[in-house]
Amino acid sequence: MNELADIIITKLEVKQAQWDEEFHSSVNDLYGKETTKEAFIMTEEEALIGELARLQTLLMIFENKEEYEKAAILLSKLNAIKTKLRKGDYDGDDD
Repeated sequence: MNELADIIITKLEVKQAQWDEEFHSSVNDLYGKETTKEAFIMTEEEALIGELARLQTLLMIFENKEEYEKAAILLSKLNAIKTKLRKGDYDGDDD
């Protein structure tokens, strides 16, 4: 099962890279190469939300593999990020 999961993840990573490239290409076509750099600047809040999603995915993987020590470490990091987001304790945009 783990070998199958590794194969699936590898194929998904390749496909995601293709989708990312297509997306960036379409944005370049729409806005031109000069504005795309500005279009992809993330706020700290957006970066924290992305990290939260990544850690939650890893947590599920570790729990499924019964790697509970790794899962516990991730859970601690997840809770810290959730607390930051709830409190607004980041340098987000103040627009």
